[in-house]
Amino acid sequence: MEQLLEFTGNHPLLTGALGVAIAALIGYEISRLFRKWKELGTLEAVQLLNREDPVVLDVSNSTDYAKGHIRGALHMPPSRIEAGNQQLLKFKERPVLVYCRNNQVAPQMANRLVKLGFTNVNVLGGGLTQWISDHQPVTRHKGAGKPDEGKGKRRKKSKGARKSEVKETED
Repeated sequence: MEQLLEFTGNHPLLTGALGVAIAALIGYEISRLFRKWKELGTLEAVQLLNREDPVVLDVSNSTDYAKGHIRGALHMPPSRIEAGNQQLLKFKERPVLVYCRNNQVAPQMANRLVKLGFTNVNVLGGGLTQWISDHQPVTRHKGAGKPDEGKGKRRKKSKGARKSEVKETED
C-alpha cells in the first residue's frame, strides 16, 4: 500500500489519467445497462434475420449504401428517422435491426427509434464492416440503381449469342 501511495505521489498525471479512464468505463457500462435497445453480434443478427423477420434499416449515407448493404435493408438516413415518417412508423410493432458502416451512427438512431415508440430495437455490433469481415453476404447496386441480388448469380452465354453477349441466370 505504501508503494501505491508513493507511485501516486510521484506520478500524478498517470494516476489522474487512470482515474478518468476508469470513470469513463464505469459511465459507459452504466449507460449500457439502462439503454432500451440491444447490440447484437453478427451471429445473433443472422439468427434474428432468420427467425423474426425484422425490418433492417441501413442508416449510412447514400454512397456507403450503394457500395453494399444487407439484402432487403431499407436505406433510412438519419434525417428520415423522425416522428412524421409514415413509411418508418408502420414498422413499430416489428423487430428492427439498425446498422451503419462502422456502427458510429446506428446507436444514436436506435435511441431515436426508441423515443418514437419502437420496442424491439437491435443494433448490429461493428456495423457493416464487421458483417463483411464475418463473411456475410451483401447486396450492391448495379448501374441505374437496381440492386444486385448478391451471390447465386452467374453469367453464361445465351444460345446463338456473340462472345461479348451474356445474360444473368439464377443457379
